[in-house]
Amino acid sequence: MAEQSAFDVVIVGGGPGGYPAAIRAAQYGLRVALVEKERAGGVCLNWGCIPTKAMLRTADVLETMQHSADFGVLADNVRLDYPAVLKRKDTIVKGLTDGVGQLLRANGVTVYSGHARFTSANAIDVVGVGKSPLGAGGPLYNAPSDHVGQPTARVAGKNVIIATGSTPAQLPIPGVELPGVINSDGAFLLKEVPRRIIIVGGGAVGTEWATLFSAFGSEVTLVELLPNLLPFEDEDMGRTLARSFQKRGIKILTSSTVAKIEEGSEKRAKTLRVTITDKDGKNEQTSEVENVLIGVSRRPNTIDMNLEVTGVQTDKRGYITVDDRMRTNVKNVFAIGDVVGKVLLAHVATHQGLVTAGVIAGHDEKMDYKAVPAATFTHPEVASVGLTEQKAREAGHDVVVGKFPFAALGRAQTYGNTDGLIKIVADKKYGEVLGVHIIGPSASDLIPEGVLALQLEATLEDIANTIHAHPTLGEGSMEAAMVALGLPVHVGPSRRAAAPTPQPALAR
Repeated sequence: MAEQSAFDVVIVGGGPGGYPAAIRAAQYGLRVALVEKERAGGVCLNWGCIPTKAMLRTADVLETMQHSADFGVLADNVRLDYPAVLKRKDTIVKGLTDGVGQLLRANGVTVYSGHARFTSANAIDVVGVGKSPLGAGGPLYNAPSDHVGQPTARVAGKNVIIATGSTPAQLPIPGVELPGVINSDGAFLLKEVPRRIIIVGGGAVGTEWATLFSAFGSEVTLVELLPNLLPFEDEDMGRTLARSFQKRGIKILTSSTVAKIEEGSEKRAKTLRVTITDKDGKNEQTSEVENVLIGVSRRPNTIDMNLEVTGVQTDKRGYITVDDRMRTNVKNVFAIGDVVGKVLLAHVATHQGLVTAGVIAGHDEKMDYKAVPAATFTHPEVASVGLTEQKAREAGHDVVVGKFPFAALGRAQTYGNTDGLIKIVADKKYGEVLGVHIIGPSASDLIPEGVLALQLEATLEDIANTIHAHPTLGEGSMEAAMVALGLPVHVGPSRRAAAPTPQPALAR
């Protein structure tokens, strides 16, 4: 085993939080080590954000080609080559992970390949790992101990950043251990598109996989315990998405749960018989499918790290407790990303990592979660920032709302995608924007205007009076602000909202 090496910062985990923290700390002149047991980029790059978006792009192209006659383009024999889809996905992922590795090397970060086990709050044994239970490159953080070998190196740091992320958790459903029951990671390992699939969970993970498999020809049933899809989004987003899904032939079962999973009657095809009930357990129905995808619940990656020797506190769910500068209760030990359970999004982990590197370097930085965007890459896309209409009312705001449909935008008409709307939630007194919610084409690319609005405490007038290029999808934000002000131009009077009370400029 190599001798112990000392660093200013040791980072455990090279995902979207860990590797940016390493690069930024190195840019500040600190000596940095990064311990990563798999390919750089973490779950997001290897098993989440990027591979799903690569496949969703294929779904988008396929659906466009299937409806090309609507655009005056005639195409014959349009079909899916699923092995080619997977190959393209893998090529993109490899290119990006290789790029992260090059960035780390270019910034002088020392990378240790292996699993981290703490020997104290500031010292780590790097141990070798065996083959992943999910195959080469599969998630290993919660792998059983027999996949972990002997120490290959020891590293110590004046500061330590824990950035080990999270992994899908198993639900307590009878039969969940049967072959054919998969999580979002296992879905990438399917060699062919299932004929029929039940997806448990109507959040971002479940709805994105429902979009994928439906476009690829699967008969999809989506089961969600709560009354709406995307239950953490504004209700208008979930309802609109459900209508769009139903038009695509996706079966939506809200206020429902999977009660049990059994072996199906088709032995050769190895099907599963799934019993679904309403949340009260009264009404029951069964379906026979090839796969069940569990798309809900995650847990922090802290197993087999010997975390207890550090003295770092965790909450009852196992997430590490931190302050707004990402410090734990142990001096010079920090934690970022999913493992702290704040907001489980890659871009939040990245920002937390950059803030933490700044704090360690002596800068006065801290996290602010007021203006955090979220995006779900379904068809149509969903993106949001800030308070939902319901949360704004619950917080005591006198709320005014402006909604503008994509169907009223010329650019959406020419694009051939008019499903959805832009919704702005604002405080009536001063017109301060409290939340922006979008479902429709390119929603994820449109939400930054809403993020800036919240970050800069902008008002409805600020957005309405900002000249937007025509014809663009972005005009919808301006139009929604006009609706909220009671001055709509491109929708009828029935959509008018009560205008905020006019205020002198100095009062804002």
